[in-house]
Amino acid sequence: MNPKELRNLVFALALGLLGAGALAGISLPHTFSAGSPIRAAEVNANFAALNNALPGVAQTAAAEAVAITAATPAVASVSINVPGPGFVKVSASAQLNIEYSGLSSATFTVAVTNAPDTIRPDQDKRISLPAGLPAWNYSYIVSSERVFPVDSAGPKTFYLIAEENSGVQGTVSKRTLSATYLTAMGEVQNP
Repeated sequence: MNPKELRNLVFALALGLLGAGALAGISLPHTFSAGSPIRAAEVNANFAALNNALPGVAQTAAAEAVAITAATPAVASVSINVPGPGFVKVSASAQLNIEYSGLSSATFTVAVTNAPDTIRPDQDKRISLPAGLPAWNYSYIVSSERVFPVDSAGPKTFYLIAEENSGVQGTVSKRTLSATYLTAMGEVQNP
């Protein structure tokens, strides 16, 4: 197979697997023409450019327990490189462990957000235990999901935040945070 045929095969496979719409607006560092030699470094640079620019998925996961503190509300983060304007769907799940004495109520807030220390009111999930329950270490699987608009290309970071709202100690473990880039979704309305 000559270099031209190889190049055509590679790009045909890329187009077939990724779709022509996903390649719109992506600038490749090297262009090839018929009869010119193709260098492996140039082809690899083009693949690296595609890899860095294409929409994708980023995920972080950690099993160890992290104390919920007022000083460090972000218990996990994930970064994704987006090629341009669009949306990022962020999903999180974790195990909330509450060290409950039974003497007073316990309230915790969990949310995904695009700021490491701020929860917007429309992004939170509250978990509460009323006073009077038996003293115990209670565990809950919690999840949060939001769609965030992005207006420019580049790396974007999203956070899973946990806040203690009642003076009761807690930890977050088994954390998973995923970000998926979406090019178009129509109009997005958060509750």
